[in-house]
Formats: sequence, C-alpha cells, structure tokens
Amino acid sequence: MPYTPRYSIDHIPFLRLLLPLATGIVWQYWATSIVSIVICGVLATLCGIGAWVARNNRFSTARHITFSTFVFTGTMCIGMIIYYCHMPRYEMPDTGNNCIATARITGPLVEQQNTYRTEATIIALHDDSATHSTQIDLQLHLQKSYTAGILQQGDLIMFPPQLETIANNRNSLPYAFDYAHYMARKGILYRQYLRDNTWQLSTLNAPPTIYDRTAHIQQRCVENLYNSGLWHENASLLAALLWGDKTHLPDDVRHIFSAAGLSHILAVSGLHTGIIAFILWLLLLPLRFTVLNKARSIITIAILWIYAFITGLSPSVVRACIMATFVGTATLLNRHNTALNALCGSAVMILLFAPMQLFDIGFQLSYTAVAGILLMSPYLDIAYRLEWRNAIAQYISGIVAVSLSAQIATIPLAAYYFHYIPLWGLLSNLLLTPLLPLVVVVAILLQLFTATHSAGTWLIDMANTLTSSLISGANLIASLPGASIEGIWITPFMLLLYAIALLATWYAISRRTLQPGIVVLITILLMQGIVIYHTIRPSTPLALLPDTRQHTYLQLANSNHNCYIISTDSSHIVPRIGHEWRAHEQLQAQMVAHSDTISSTHIYIALPFIQYYNKRILWVDDNIWRYTHTQQPFDIDYAIITPGYTGKIKHLLKNFNIKNIILSNSIFSKRCEELATECEMENIPFHNSTDNGSWIYTPQQSDS
Repeated sequence: MPYTPRYSIDHIPFLRLLLPLATGIVWQYWATSIVSIVICGVLATLCGIGAWVARNNRFSTARHITFSTFVFTGTMCIGMIIYYCHMPRYEMPDTGNNCIATARITGPLVEQQNTYRTEATIIALHDDSATHSTQIDLQLHLQKSYTAGILQQGDLIMFPPQLETIANNRNSLPYAFDYAHYMARKGILYRQYLRDNTWQLSTLNAPPTIYDRTAHIQQRCVENLYNSGLWHENASLLAALLWGDKTHLPDDVRHIFSAAGLSHILAVSGLHTGIIAFILWLLLLPLRFTVLNKARSIITIAILWIYAFITGLSPSVVRACIMATFVGTATLLNRHNTALNALCGSAVMILLFAPMQLFDIGFQLSYTAVAGILLMSPYLDIAYRLEWRNAIAQYISGIVAVSLSAQIATIPLAAYYFHYIPLWGLLSNLLLTPLLPLVVVVAILLQLFTATHSAGTWLIDMANTLTSSLISGANLIASLPGASIEGIWITPFMLLLYAIALLATWYAISRRTLQPGIVVLITILLMQGIVIYHTIRPSTPLALLPDTRQHTYLQLANSNHNCYIISTDSSHIVPRIGHEWRAHEQLQAQMVAHSDTISSTHIYIALPFIQYYNKRILWVDDNIWRYTHTQQPFDIDYAIITPGYTGKIKHLLKNFNIKNIILSNSIFSKRCEELATECEMENIPFHNSTDNGSWIYTPQQSDS
C-alpha cells in the first residue's frame, strides 16, 4: 500500500498561528471594539508572565498550558489589532471654499451603460489656504467620453470633491447581495459621479507605483492579445484566464462556465500559476546539469511573483506564489516542508498584510479547494491506492480525485454564496481542464510571436480552435439536463456543521478508526433537521417589484412556498433577480403568461387583474384602458404601470378608483417624470422605482 501522509499539529506549525490569527480577525469583524483588544492583550500578558515564571520546569503541565495560551491569545490579539487598523474610517479634513481634490486612478476602467466605473484614491485636497495630504479611497463613476475612456491606472485627475457614502438602494431586495458592505471590506466607503466638464487631468507628475507599472504591463499584454488576430470572444477569454482581465468578457460566456462548474478557469488562480511554473521548470531544465542548479528555483519563484503582480495579486495567485516560495526555499536549504504547512503559512502571510482578505470569496474558495485536495485526494485516487501501472488509468484517476476533492470541499461555500450547485462540474473538469495547459502554452507563444510581429496564421488558427473548443465544450455541458441545482440556501451554522463532518470523516479514514463516526452522524442529523425545518415552515408572504431597468417583474409569494412571476419579458424565463429571497424562503417560482388563470392560497391571477391577500392589483402593460370607459369605476389598491402603457393617468381614472400607483424603473426616465407629475396633480400616492428603489409589500394579518 503506498504511503499516505498522516498529518498532525507537529507537521503543520503554521496552523498554530493561523487559527488564533483568523479567530482574532473574525472576533473584531463581528464585535469591533478596542475594549476586546485590551482584554485579549491583558490575558496574553498574564499568560506570558506565567509561562516565564514556570520556564525552568520543562515538564510542568502548567508551563505548557500557560505557554500555549500565551501564543494563542497573543496571536489572536495581533489579528484583532491588524483588523482594527485596516478598518476604513475616513473623514474629510476641514477645508475652505473652492476645494479641489487630486486623486490617483488605482483600478481599471469598467465600461457600463452610461459611465466608466473605476477606483481611485484622493491623495491631496487643495483650498484657498493650503494643501492637505490625505488618503481616501473611493469609487468614481465618470460620464462616458473620449477623455474618460483613455484614462489609465496611475493617472492623476482633479475635481471638486462631493463624496457620498456608498449605500444599498432603498427598499433593497430581501437577502440580496450587500454591495455597501462588500465595498467597505475593500476599504472603500465613498463614491462620486463626475460629469465630463467637472474634472481634468492633473499637471502634477507623481512617480508611478509598482502597481501602476504592472497594470500597464497587463494592459499591453491584453492589447497584444486583441491585436493578434484572434476572434474577439476568444481574445476576451484568453485575456481573462491568462492575465486576469475580465473587462470585455461577455456575460453569456461567464454564465456558461459558471453553469458548467468551470468558474475557476475564468479567474487567474493557482491552477494557472501551477501551469506557468511547470512550463518555467521545463524551460530551465538544462540548469539542472550545471552549477546553477539552485538558481532554477530562484528564477522560477521570481518570475511567478512578477506574474502575480501583473495579474493583480489575486488571493489564489498570491497563495500559490507564497506556497512555491516556501517549498522552493525549503529545497534550497535542504529542509523538509509539507504542502499543507506551506498552505497555512501563505494564509498567515496574506492575513498579516491584508486581514480583510479572510472575508473575500476568492480567498475562501481558493484555500478551501487546495486544503481539500491535499487532505482528501490521496484517499480518492483509486489508481494510486491500488498501485495501478496503466498511465491512462493513473491520469484519469488523478484528475477525478483532485476534482472530486476540490468540489467536496467547496460545494457548501459555493451554495452559501451563489445558491446553486453545478452537477456536471466533475465531468467538466475531467474533459475540459486538460485543455487548459495547452491553451495557456499556445496563448503565451502567440503573445511572444505577436510582440515580434511574426505570428503565423497557423498559430492564430490553433489558438482560435483550442479556445473555441473550450467554450463549446463548456456550453455543451452547461446545456445538459439538470446542469445545476438552483435555489439552495445554506446558513453559516450549516457551513460549520459540514466542516466538522468533513474533518471527522477525513480523520476516521486517515486513522482507520470508527470513533469519529458518532460526530459525523450527529452533524448529518442536525443538518438534515435544519433542511426539514426550512422546508415545512410557512414562507413569508411578500409582493416584490425589483428595481431593474431592462424588464418589469412582479413577484408574488404566499405562505405555501409558491412564487408567481408576472413579467414584460416575452421569453418567460425565471429572472435571476430576487433569487436570494426565493432561495431563503424555499419558493417554487412559476412564470405567469397573459392567458393563464392562477388560483392559489390568497392569490388569484387573471391578467390584468390580481387579487393578492385581499388587495386588488392592476397590471398595466398595454393601452387597452386608454380607449375603454366603464360606467362604474372599479376599486384598485395598487396599479403597476410598465413601459407598455403609453397613455396618461387620467385615462386609467376613467375606469378605476386607484389608491396607489407603482411606476416601474424600466420606464424611460422622462416618461416616468411625466407620470409622477400627473400622480401629484391627481393627488394619488405613488412609488417611483427610479428614485425609491424596489417596491415591496408585506400583507398584514388583516389582509388574510
């Protein structure tokens, strides 16, 4: 039987630092307070004194306990302090009139419908009296223009500061993504919209930072790809997986790779870094037979770090580079270092300098996947366990073991954040991931030949063929029946239970004991109980008109886990918007056609009329009421007006006594203002989704 590593805490010394460091960061995240830091620091000091007093008695139990507690509480206190220091808490300094801000562009331009979005840092504020140095990170939205479109990272611009705090839309969707909280974790609390005539390039010449230089290199590499003669879709995919630039990657390609379980291919990750490291290792193979053998590791590590800076220092790439540095350094020093210890060491290094990364989705998925591969793949690799000699069997078994280990470790995290599980991920990784090394090699060769203006059509055709095959394969797998399970809701407590069950199972297999079985059984029963509870409990009734511009969606939910969706979208596809709420409430979504008649608990739909918990709703999406006049107006509690209606409010009032009017955000802005003015003239309360966000109505008990 082949050797399988049996890890203990002695094999993973960095784990002793990682656990308390992460605990301190999480503690400060949930309960930000200087008092907790002081208490933890005092406890660490007392334990340190106790360990020093008992230092002469090496075999004393009290010495071991006090020293271990000192290390844990001291490292935990360091984590709390680091997080507290990295918390964004910016305040504008007191300035006089006519204040002008100088800001450095720190991120790429992201093209949106009417603006360019980017990130910047205000480095100075100028007023009539003095210049104030500052450091305020913000998000800028610049009006689309030629001047704004040519801005690059590192450029300095000047504008009058009128910062506003980043906040979620009023009446934001239940359980929706908290964008303001997400930006705060990145250290950005403010944003500002700049019209084309309110800003200008600064005349100051600030020296570019290393991040600016690497961003320019990245931009040149991406431009080199687009100028190589590749098809645009293929060039955008190669720019994403090779250089981490997803600016021009089409949304349908993102969706295809996500549904096929191949999202990790689109993000520059440890997989890409490993491929490049392997290529470098092969290219430097001749050094092995010279006195420069040790330089092979040094050159590889140096180039990997350069690549990490060019691709934006994503958590997965930094993790891979730190692990490679640890392993390479251990090799140079003739020291033994386990991959799992290198993984924990890389996490410690990242959290010491960027504690906010602990809450980053990419960081969590990257480290969880690699930990799962290191711990579980040796036990899932059938060819390795049975010592098969067939090369094909070894390859297939290895790929399956690695993919299955990563998926087992990351599935609950993916379900927690994205509320779906790709079912064909194993097949995708088995069939398409082997193409990635070949795609990367051909893309690098194409970049080199294009830079020297010697790229042949054969190389361009090969790159197009391989990249198109990757996209077509992902599309084929994503279109298979049951490609993913949608509408999954997992709580943090369930995540914890899953982690406990997984670690107990791994411990039982690695130690060949059944003792942890009771822990696995209890956690599985608890998770199943939570799932059953969420399934049988009544759902919360809610009527929801999301704040979306493309189409108008009215979503009606009752207490029986039914959700009926009325839409102006002729495709009748269940919209993605609102999926977090539907997943949390375990709602079964059903699209309603104009010819349908729906009768359910507290819901009756026969468009354009809706009866919802004793409230009468009128769905106005055509002009039939402009040319109709009834003798007895019908009472309506809420009239929802969509872009399909081009008449006036007074035309509706000939047929209905309307108590409230809801104006969809998909209505053209000028038209929406005219309807709002009419509502004010008719003295009818109205909700303008353009200004007030999503419309949400919760039925009262009296409505039932």
